[in-house]
Amino acid sequence: MPDEKHDLIEFQNASLKYTRWKGESKILLCFHGFGQDRFAYETIHQSLTGTYTVYSFDAFFHGESKWNRKQESFYPKDWFNFMELFLEKESIKEFEVMGYSMGGKYAMITAQLFPLKIRHVHLLAPDGISTHFSYRFSTYPIVFKRLLKTQIKNPRVFNRLVKLVKATKWMDNYTLRFAETQMDTEFKRAQVYYSWVVLRHFIPDLKKLASQINTHQTTLTFYLGKHDKVISRKEVSRLVNLLDNPEIIEIDSGHSKLIDNLSQFFYRKSS
Repeated sequence: MPDEKHDLIEFQNASLKYTRWKGESKILLCFHGFGQDRFAYETIHQSLTGTYTVYSFDAFFHGESKWNRKQESFYPKDWFNFMELFLEKESIKEFEVMGYSMGGKYAMITAQLFPLKIRHVHLLAPDGISTHFSYRFSTYPIVFKRLLKTQIKNPRVFNRLVKLVKATKWMDNYTLRFAETQMDTEFKRAQVYYSWVVLRHFIPDLKKLASQINTHQTTLTFYLGKHDKVISRKEVSRLVNLLDNPEIIEIDSGHSKLIDNLSQFFYRKSS
């Protein structure tokens, strides 16, 4: 059995839950996607045990992490407080980060906040580079935020919109099915609402991040699914174009299985 530890960082009526899988001396901090929890990275840990000790976190509104400050916005400066406490508690001097989809924002912001400690940024089909219309629509105008909140209990507007999109073929079937799976229960709809509204200011400063990465010659690797119709190469181009030496690796995968397929890629690479 691996040396597995579960722990908690608490700050101002909020808590951040994480698991450590002990391996070798390199440190990797992992951040999962929407609807997942910290255990999504167990296969990554298994594929990297010979090289890394892996820490995997529950994002807020997921798993056991708690943001109990009602609908108060969460900012990068709040994340700095959690990460500073975490790094001190675990006596970590330098580290790498990995973020999948929604977790890409956590990874990029962590790298941005600790430029002298970061050694490698791994981004798996990351969200947070391109701002989609649906995100702006649902988080900024107050009337749309109220509308979105009503959909938690009764998603009739969302269901009608799905029917309209299907009829007009405005969105491909894969992307539409992906959206439906994120809203098919009341719990998931609440996750969508609070993740969008509370975390609407939790976005990386791409120019600052790129400048720091270029200045310190930090390695940044994109892992993109060859069959991913949610986050494509076009979606990450804003950051790619700001970097001096970005590394882009294509994985034989769609969006939802990217972590597991990347684990297999690491296994093959190490064998």
